[in-house]
Amino acid sequence: MSFWIGSVLALLLLQTTSEPAPPPVVFQKRDWNLTQAYSDVYKILSSQNTCSSFYGGPHEATVVLNSFVGTIESQPLARDVAFRMTGRLLIIRAPGASYRLFEKAMVNTQGSFYQRRNDPLQKFPSDVGSFSAGSRPARALILLHELGHLIQDKNGEWLLPNDDLNGSQSNANTFRVQRECRAQLDKLK
Repeated sequence: MSFWIGSVLALLLLQTTSEPAPPPVVFQKRDWNLTQAYSDVYKILSSQNTCSSFYGGPHEATVVLNSFVGTIESQPLARDVAFRMTGRLLIIRAPGASYRLFEKAMVNTQGSFYQRRNDPLQKFPSDVGSFSAGSRPARALILLHELGHLIQDKNGEWLLPNDDLNGSQSNANTFRVQRECRAQLDKLK
């Protein structure tokens, strides 16, 4: 058997033995922007691509996303905050996924997730990575950023380091996710 045929067979075997993504969550009472952002992120993560690979693959990424999204509440926070996770942690170690969930997950109704900046000279709401505040790719990037704080890599480290109250670390984390997911986020424009 040639090296090429053996490689193709090994790749096919790996693809057929990996678990598929779980079905998407259906929300009864959820606002349009959060529902759309979840749907966009689910579609991005449920297929094999650079973005889902960053999060451990389609199965792990969507399992964590589905667990996480049900905990999110919309409420007003400080205007420079898009999202905040606080409180006690629940650590989940399941086959193919190690992650944490915070007691509270809040998306800011007054921040970059929901609000658009009408005047380019205003500072808030701030852009998300290179995407305009309140845009579809910005909302997806915010959810992907937060998801990076929840998933452990194979070395036991969180994909994204904690950045609460550290604006420069938060921006670095956002741009890291944007680099990994740029091709998929650009399709949301």
